[in-house]
Amino acid sequence: MVWVHHLYVSGTPGWMRLFFMLTTMFVSVPTGIKVFAWTATIWGGKLRFDTPMLFAFGALILFVFAGITGITLSSVPIDVHVNNTYYVVGHFHYVLYGTVTMGMFAAIYFWFPKMTGRMYYEGLGSLHFWLAFIGTNLNFFPMHPLGLQGMLRRVSSYAPEYEFWNIIASIGGFLL
Repeated sequence: MVWVHHLYVSGTPGWMRLFFMLTTMFVSVPTGIKVFAWTATIWGGKLRFDTPMLFAFGALILFVFAGITGITLSSVPIDVHVNNTYYVVGHFHYVLYGTVTMGMFAAIYFWFPKMTGRMYYEGLGSLHFWLAFIGTNLNFFPMHPLGLQGMLRRVSSYAPEYEFWNIIASIGGFLL
């Protein structure tokens, strides 16, 4: 019920845009419930901020940011403005790379000692988390202002006015 939000600029009739804008926005309701359920599960627990929990929190934070940018993309006027720009690329990568990869690393760090009988070095695990978390945000956050400024995706070079955010994204990519 939400895939048409990818086609707002393809000649979709106005009534259909409105319908799919609302259905796309309604996706935020179960998604918000998931976030509150995850937070409630954590609330009141005796947390240890070992590497698996750091990655789990990182996944939660990146998922929330991805959801916020997803809600903006469900809105027809905003989606028409940022269609085919780096804003969409940034949103997509926050969802797929940020959330999924953080969750996978949380699982690997949690299950590795149980499966192999060997413990990982906590200091290197924490370093891995912080480099990945900071690198992910430095790499993908700049894509949002770039998209709002109109930088198209799928370009081999970019105009000078996009230089600042692209340098920040490059530093994040290198760090990542």
